[in-house]
Amino acid sequence: MKPLSVVYSIRVCLGIVAAAMCVLLRLDDLLTGVSLGIFFYLLTYYILKHFFVAKVEKPSKIMTMGIGAYFLTFAVVFGLLFTLLIPTAVFTYSVADQTVTFDATGSYDLFSGIESFVWDFGDETTGTGNITANTYTAPGNYSVILTVKDNEGYTSTSQKVVTVTDSTET
Repeated sequence: MKPLSVVYSIRVCLGIVAAAMCVLLRLDDLLTGVSLGIFFYLLTYYILKHFFVAKVEKPSKIMTMGIGAYFLTFAVVFGLLFTLLIPTAVFTYSVADQTVTFDATGSYDLFSGIESFVWDFGDETTGTGNITANTYTAPGNYSVILTVKDNEGYTSTSQKVVTVTDSTET
């Protein structure tokens, strides 16, 4: 492998490491993430300069050469890993006359547990819990929204339209 390819490969790997550190340390603030990314980039510049003196850009070109691949990698990995922190709201429902039972036990969070389940039943009533029910007073289409919140404070929502019919209709 040519030394320049090695330099860029190392930078891409360190971009992945920097992004993973930001996510694992819960540094979800963009400014903190970019600051850590710049720190890693400068660190790699001096380390790589030590091993590949002739192939590393001059300090005057530090912001124009090599930084694109590094920060593109950092941004993509940070975005992908950060999405793993966010819980996923999933629910099913079953309709019996005008009573609908909602089940959100399929909701999950990969890193921490789900702390709360908040329901908006679409008829100006709300509920809580991973399994709950609501009795609608009139037939119609209702937009039901589930919001889950994890132990870290991140939230996610899921929305479905529930059709309720009158039990006396034939």
